[in-house]
Amino acid sequence: MLLLVAFCAGWLACSFTSIGAQDEERQWSSAKRGDLTLWHSQGQERADDLADHAQGAYDLVSELIDTEISASLTIVVWPPGADPSDPEQLPDGVTAEIPPVNVLRSTSGDVRNAVTNALINAATRQYATEVPVWMRAALGLWSQGPLPGFFLRRAGSVLYLDYEEFYTTEQLEVVPTTGQFQAKYFGQAGGMLAWLLQDWGPDALADLFRAVGEGVPFYDAVEEICGIPEDELISKFTDNAERALLLNWPYIESQDKPFYDQLNLNHVIMIAAAIPVAFLLFFVGKRMFYD
Repeated sequence: MLLLVAFCAGWLACSFTSIGAQDEERQWSSAKRGDLTLWHSQGQERADDLADHAQGAYDLVSELIDTEISASLTIVVWPPGADPSDPEQLPDGVTAEIPPVNVLRSTSGDVRNAVTNALINAATRQYATEVPVWMRAALGLWSQGPLPGFFLRRAGSVLYLDYEEFYTTEQLEVVPTTGQFQAKYFGQAGGMLAWLLQDWGPDALADLFRAVGEGVPFYDAVEEICGIPEDELISKFTDNAERALLLNWPYIESQDKPFYDQLNLNHVIMIAAAIPVAFLLFFVGKRMFYD
């Protein structure tokens, strides 16, 4: 028994020593993009990659909601098991007096979401908590490009099922924990943002965040700018949901159109004329070959 206790105590001591040694040996790499600096502990290549994502999200979202972060932006992507609240674990040159944006998972989506939230907070200042969760989620998704298809299909299925409805504004304050309902949630959130952008444009969205930053409650600002009271917002969205959910994601980086969208009448005539010529050349060539 004494041997077992001694072994356990020794194993725990070694474990804690190993953890402490790992903390001491952690090597931070930094990547700078303009006024943005990202720190990462898994090598320079990963730091550079995530810094590109951070700057990409910053450019997209800051333009969309017409806001900037006045000071330089520092982002720390923490490894598993690290404690962001411990100032001693911060990279050299990063201080708790100017708190960095902490990212707890090393994914491009988490970095883009973190930058998006930092811009939302900068736009709304002391009224940042007025911005509902669904709008933060929708902008975070928007910063990553077109909304994933399974989110749209799940939210779109609501339109064809009699027993199901879209989430109310109150229900949108809580993100579901199961995948099926998360897909519906994010699809609805993304669809609502798409609808607002399509019908009112990005200038109205910028005005919405500007109004919230001046102290106007979020849904009061929506009513001022879009003319829709909170108690009618979901029903109005439902009337537009099919159009909003099925259209390509708006106001995103330019995407190449399918070739058939680029065809005009002249192209069609040229293709139609070329087909019989191609057949003629084929048969002439075949005959010459066999002769």
